[in-house]
Amino acid sequence: MLSRNLRLASRQLSYSVPKWNLFGGSKTIHPSPGSGNLSAPSGKGESAPDPVDLIKRNDMLAHSQKPRNNIESVRSNGFLFSSNIIVASPSEETGDIIGTLLIDSDIFEVNLSANGFNLVNGFIVEFDEKSVLSVFSKIHPKPEIVVIGLGKQSRVLSESNRKYFSSLGIQIEVSDSNNAAQNFDLLATERPNVVGALMLPPNV
Repeated sequence: MLSRNLRLASRQLSYSVPKWNLFGGSKTIHPSPGSGNLSAPSGKGESAPDPVDLIKRNDMLAHSQKPRNNIESVRSNGFLFSSNIIVASPSEETGDIIGTLLIDSDIFEVNLSANGFNLVNGFIVEFDEKSVLSVFSKIHPKPEIVVIGLGKQSRVLSESNRKYFSSLGIQIEVSDSNNAAQNFDLLATERPNVVGALMLPPNV
């Protein structure tokens, strides 16, 4: 059951993802006429520093080694990773709902259509323990924290799922899938190899 629902993600975008300079463009200081020395800045005509640039320059994690499954962006139908792999839902071949499972530095696609999860009363998400959650009981070492994304809006993880993770000694961080992607990137960069994720596609 588990092997039919879970597979290693390998689909890549057909175009390369642009790499942007974290600190933006550079500014050239020209020497004053007739002088071999650089002129001191006068401060006149200078615009106020961009707060975003200041935040980036003081980002202590900016140069940290990011995991292979770092989430580059959340798309309307799935997730794009820094390794240029994309997990999209629904499946182009079968129309199945495809979730995303991140373990260590690996990216897995999870087929959630065959009773992989239930949406109770429109806001309670319950993953099937046998076909989906049981993977966490089989891996070693287990992640200390699992980030769970519950789709396109804020929802609640079922009590039985919470108890299941608790029985394995795994903490959970629950939110919608967009925020879950951001939380995973932050936690996985701060604490590599101890954070996992299970996310519904952002269009569910």
